[in-house]
Formats: sequence, C-alpha cells, structure tokens
Amino acid sequence: MAGPAVSTEWVESKVSLEQCKERVERAIRAAGIREVDPKRFTVFAHSGDYTLAIRCMPDQGVVFFIASGTRLADADKLLDDVIAAYRR
Repeated sequence: MAGPAVSTEWVESKVSLEQCKERVERAIRAAGIREVDPKRFTVFAHSGDYTLAIRCMPDQGVVFFIASGTRLADADKLLDDVIAAYRR
C-alpha cells in the first residue's frame, strides 16, 4: 500500500515571523481551507484528505510549503493555489 502523496516548494521571503504567519493564514483561507492551526513557526491546515504544513523561517529568508494527501495532482494544485495567494 502506497503512502500519501507529498508536494513541497519553498519561496524566498524577507518578512518577519509574525508577518509570514499572517500571510500564510490568509493564503490558506484564500485557497478555501477553513481549518487552520498556527503554531510557533509552522501553520498547519486540514481539508478532507489533505494536510498543509507551512514553515516560516525568517532567519533563513524562506517559507517552506508542504501539502500531503491521497492524490499527488490534488496536493500539487492545493500547494500551487496557496503559494499563489501567498505571493499576492
């Protein structure tokens, strides 16, 4: 039995930790996900069979995006939608 499909990407960012987390939350909600759970450095979100984990790393100047779920194509699309909203 295969494990979940996982899609990852990273984006350069020069914003503070709090600004990053706020942008991440807005981006997740813009993608239509309402179940959002922010932690110290990572914002988690869940929608059906899909989970997002987005880590803000301001000291390294990057934001790391992970989406996992049952189908790779859907995880990729979800991640693309969230990243596009984050960049707006």
